[in-house]
Amino acid sequence: MEKKIIITTSWDDGHPLDLRLADLLEKYNLKGTFYVPLRNSEQRVMEESLLKQLSTRQEIGAHTVNHIYLNRLGDKGAKYEISNCKPMLEDITGEQINAFCYPGGKYSQRDIDLVNNAGFLFGRTTKLLRTSFDVKSKLMNTSVQAYNHSSVVLIAHSMKNYYLKPILDNTVFIKGHKNFIGLVENTLGRMSNSGGVFHLWGHSWEIEEQGLWNELEMTFKVLSNVRNAEYLNNSECWRYIEAHSV
Repeated sequence: MEKKIIITTSWDDGHPLDLRLADLLEKYNLKGTFYVPLRNSEQRVMEESLLKQLSTRQEIGAHTVNHIYLNRLGDKGAKYEISNCKPMLEDITGEQINAFCYPGGKYSQRDIDLVNNAGFLFGRTTKLLRTSFDVKSKLMNTSVQAYNHSSVVLIAHSMKNYYLKPILDNTVFIKGHKNFIGLVENTLGRMSNSGGVFHLWGHSWEIEEQGLWNELEMTFKVLSNVRNAEYLNNSECWRYIEAHSV
């Protein structure tokens, strides 16, 4: 018997190309959460007028004030980056900001506590090959990144996070290098009987740099045709999972 699959997506760093990504999502009736820092020394961040425009179409999430890896900061600096990005984004968008994403996937228990104390529902990680969340610790994991990782990287990522099950689940995929669409299809195939959350994430600037727009659109076509699927943004997804967790 088929079980329910929730499909959600998220996109980091707030680059102006996020508007192109939003157009593509909406073409296929998909939802996304865009995690936006107020400033970023490494990449362009969209102007406030564009951010406000995007917030009327898709969910906006927080990504610290300055896109700094939290493991490089002391307690005072980490608290500033986490607690201040929420009201700053709310002031710009006029919308409540419920979702937070850890830059670079770097966080500790200190940062989890700061995210919770700041009033966010959860902190999104960069842990791959997951189809469930750590509700107790308020951590949202991901399934696939819109990036062509090698099999070696996928295995290393699983081992680094002490999560060996994906290596077994994706044995056929990992034997050879494929693009991320192959991993998407493989993961969704396994989920048809088990259900769960499929979470695609990435960066619009990286998709541009790697020339992956065509592959991304093909992936969106696949996601838009999943049987028994519900399409939610990250916060809607979190609320659903939390409400149905035992």
